[in-house]
Amino acid sequence: METRRLMLAAVLSVLILVVWQSMFPNPPVRHPDQEPTELLEGAGGNTSDTQSSSTDPSGASEPSGMDVTDVESDGEPDEPVEEAEPEAPIELIQAAEEETVEIETSRARAVFSNKGAVLLSYRLKSHAASEGGELDLVRHRGTDLSPFGIVSGQGGSSLNSSLFVWKKKDLPEGGAELRFEHSSENGIAEKVFTWDDSGFMTVRIRVEGTPNWGVLLGPGLNNESGKATYGQTVDKVAGYKRGGELEVIRADKQEDSTFLSARSLDWVTLEDNFFLVASMPVSGVAEIEVRPVYQRDELRDGKSRFLPIDTSSQEDDLSKELLLIVGAEGRDLEMVSYFGAKQYSYLSDKPFGLEKTIRWGAYLGVLAKPLYLALEWIHSNMAVNYGVAIMLVTLLLRLLFFPLTHKSQESMGKMQELNPKVQAVRNKFRNKLKDKQGRPNVEAQKQMNEEVMAIYRNAGVNPASGCLPMLLQMPVFFAFFRLLTTAVELRGAAWILWIQDLSQPDPYYLLPLLMGATSLGMQKMMPSSPDPMQKRIMQMMPIMFTFFAFAFPSGLVLYWLTNNILTMAQQLLINKMKARKAAATAE
Repeated sequence: METRRLMLAAVLSVLILVVWQSMFPNPPVRHPDQEPTELLEGAGGNTSDTQSSSTDPSGASEPSGMDVTDVESDGEPDEPVEEAEPEAPIELIQAAEEETVEIETSRARAVFSNKGAVLLSYRLKSHAASEGGELDLVRHRGTDLSPFGIVSGQGGSSLNSSLFVWKKKDLPEGGAELRFEHSSENGIAEKVFTWDDSGFMTVRIRVEGTPNWGVLLGPGLNNESGKATYGQTVDKVAGYKRGGELEVIRADKQEDSTFLSARSLDWVTLEDNFFLVASMPVSGVAEIEVRPVYQRDELRDGKSRFLPIDTSSQEDDLSKELLLIVGAEGRDLEMVSYFGAKQYSYLSDKPFGLEKTIRWGAYLGVLAKPLYLALEWIHSNMAVNYGVAIMLVTLLLRLLFFPLTHKSQESMGKMQELNPKVQAVRNKFRNKLKDKQGRPNVEAQKQMNEEVMAIYRNAGVNPASGCLPMLLQMPVFFAFFRLLTTAVELRGAAWILWIQDLSQPDPYYLLPLLMGATSLGMQKMMPSSPDPMQKRIMQMMPIMFTFFAFAFPSGLVLYWLTNNILTMAQQLLINKMKARKAAATAE
């Protein structure tokens, strides 16, 4: 009886233990390296302090102290238990101290840090920053992760604080290769950056033992302020091309991340009006995340910080930026990167199609791109600066439109000769245009307009011809404006003396004032419209455009000024021809 009770108690105990274990399993043990860290809040900081204290300096882990004992079985002789083979210690590959290494090409200077094997700066030799010196396409930052840092999940990786061993070598076909390697308890990684004569950079990265990892590009692009050097706001966008479709993601419109599958993706970029950072997936890329962040200044060192989008804590003075995270499929990732200017003549010669990032405009591109090509041809073949090239292109446009503008000016001269007859008709209907209650007399107005139009028709004059020159100039005007705010060749291009950047407004307002003066002089030379309303509008336009021109790029004002001078010269020619004709008739 006692034996039965003992057996029943044993069975019940085992059953209770089984049920308890199934209902309350032991929590899984998490490796310290798996603890996520904030990507944008100190992700590049030193995370090696979180490693276990049982790691010796050689990188091998100390024994856990657990003894392996023999297991006895009922009635069976003891059998030796095979000991598990100890894990091979990680081969330690790491540098002794933090260093920077510079790669110089014909177009740029790139500076890397072996701490995390990240890009610290990428300076373009041919483009100056607004504050002077070479333009740096890597945004200054505080403790935020730098480009080509490793991202794991929503946080950074301990590899970003690890010291990589680096090696640089020149390639026999030209260019250079920079290789970073690291192996320790923080992780195992290799990054290889290769440049060729084209200026594009091939990036190959291998990361072992880190699931769901990616590579950071951005945030932001260069260190210019919110106002670009041409006086207009900066377009902060991410663009991508899939097949023949071009799409743009605007920073100021984004609240959530956009995920782009790498399948059939040609490229993805971070851009402003003149420059871009591009990534072209080659292999091992799963998807690319375009993430919006806020930027603010740190009070300690005045450098930028990038904060995750959080509408509940949004501050009014924060500006939005975009970053890219190139997500890997496995342990290997390869892509081609481009840090540089949106130079059409350079990018159009490359196989990636990045010249599509130069957005001339859906409608204005029909004029803006031919104007750009004409300016480039004159600049390169005639060895003149872009200011002189703008003047020569304006002259070509005047010659092209000369028949139309000449006919328009002749028509305006005839209208001025008919002005007495037209004024007589207006006087005849002056007291009939309103009734005794002051209401408009529609019938009288219709009859007066018919008689005026009959005078013009009999003389073979089109009364709308006076507006034709303006209608012809406005599309070209807006195309020049688009060109000056898009073509990087005109950024920082000098003309003469005080005009050292055709994409910026005139610092002394001399060109706008000259443009206004020539507009008034041209108006006095040309026949005025007999229509009172049209005449008043034409008198106000030079004053209005002069005030607008204070904020226009000086290259655009130069085009307008040159056009005014050529119009005045054309009017002098017409007046001389008219005087000769009158003298011949008098004889």
